[in-house]
Amino acid sequence: MGRDDWFRNTQWNEEIEAAFRSRLSRSRGLFHKTQYLRIQGYCLLSSEDAAAQAAGVTLMNELLADYPDNDDTLINKFNALSDLGYYYAQRGLWDAAHDYLKKAFEIDRFFVTYQSSVLSLFIKSTVLSKHNEDYARCDQLLVRLEKTRELTFPSDIYAIGLSAAMLYHEMGWVDAAKRYANIALHALGMYSEIEVKGKVFGEASATEQDLRFLTSLVYPPNPSKS
Repeated sequence: MGRDDWFRNTQWNEEIEAAFRSRLSRSRGLFHKTQYLRIQGYCLLSSEDAAAQAAGVTLMNELLADYPDNDDTLINKFNALSDLGYYYAQRGLWDAAHDYLKKAFEIDRFFVTYQSSVLSLFIKSTVLSKHNEDYARCDQLLVRLEKTRELTFPSDIYAIGLSAAMLYHEMGWVDAAKRYANIALHALGMYSEIEVKGKVFGEASATEQDLRFLTSLVYPPNPSKS
């Protein structure tokens, strides 16, 4: 094991945990302690072993619960909350994903530097878990995003466009939903030389269902004539 691998274990047992905690106790400063916990938790969440994943969830929650909120810890707490949100979203557990991602966005200082994919997933989890009490918050974050950042990667543009279209469709804001659906479809058009359907671009997955939804907003079907 290399000198920096002690906090990057992909397997977990009593011996590995004991060695990790021994090194963690000797590490200096809250920033490094929470960073090591977060990285180790992430490595375990990424494992294919269910027991290792459960250990990763435990380490992440330990970071969130056992360390104070201050300048040394907040960036690692933000990343841990985002990691847990992704973990649960990948398993279709949208309520859990929403709860962690909502807490991430309560750490406001990282708004300008966060990955837009975190915001798109927060909005999607809010809609799919039917937390309509947070729709206004999602709208505020989207408005703020437009004012502070210009997205350049098609995958980011698509993810934001899709999630925003979902949000505004649920809110009944027809024009806003159509505008963001157009943005999402335009982003997919940037991949002119590849097949779009079923492809994954970064964090954005263009499924048949998503494409039908977006197209229906931009080109709503004509009512049937009797």
